[in-house]
Amino acid sequence: MNKSKLVESLSVETGFNKRDVLLVLEAFRRNIVGALRNGDKIQWSGFGTFTLSRRGPRDGINPQTKQKIRLPEVFVPRFKPGKNLKELVNKTV
Repeated sequence: MNKSKLVESLSVETGFNKRDVLLVLEAFRRNIVGALRNGDKIQWSGFGTFTLSRRGPRDGINPQTKQKIRLPEVFVPRFKPGKNLKELVNKTV
């Protein structure tokens, strides 16, 4: 499902217009990014946890030239699904 389909689905389910749904989704995204940039962890009970993981500097190889390069430290966003989300996704009908 892409963003426009998600907006459409939420609009139909909630009765809110698409513009308002899009504003809420964008605000949600900005808040998640801002919290992660500040080093915070976002816990949504029953859904999951967003965290930031540090990947230290390491050696790599340029696949085109086969030359060794040094890759810098980066921070990677992670999502760990909560127990309820796992159960709902794996629930048999």
